[in-house]
Amino acid sequence: MILISHGQMCEGLLDTLKMVGGDDFGIQTLPLLPGVTPENYRESLHQILLSVTKKDDEVLVLTDIAGGTPYQSALYLARDFKMKVIAGMNLPVVLTLALEQSCGASLSDLVKKAQNPETLSFKIETFETKRRDRHAKLSVNEN
Repeated sequence: MILISHGQMCEGLLDTLKMVGGDDFGIQTLPLLPGVTPENYRESLHQILLSVTKKDDEVLVLTDIAGGTPYQSALYLARDFKMKVIAGMNLPVVLTLALEQSCGASLSDLVKKAQNPETLSFKIETFETKRRDRHAKLSVNEN
């Protein structure tokens, strides 16, 4: 699995994955930094793909947003590699896919898992503001 992004988001996700999941799961990263041309970025991604894949290996590439240089670079290189590109990565998705991949899940299984709404793990909590006469505990529970 390879994480690619504008700026250091991909490296931050990998650092957090190591903290939460206890491992890097063999994941590679490639941030697009200011001053790097799209051509140089694509070549760097090509070199990473060559280093992590053998002839018939499949690889999953996760990007920050669709349409950007990292995403377009991955799609361009998908002609030469057996890979899937998923845009919109977040920590729950990366953690879930890393754990699934470490258990031997296939590329198609990983793509299906990424599309599962439970994997996306969006949760919205709202709290009503109440007046308090004293300082409240730093907790979402009443007790």
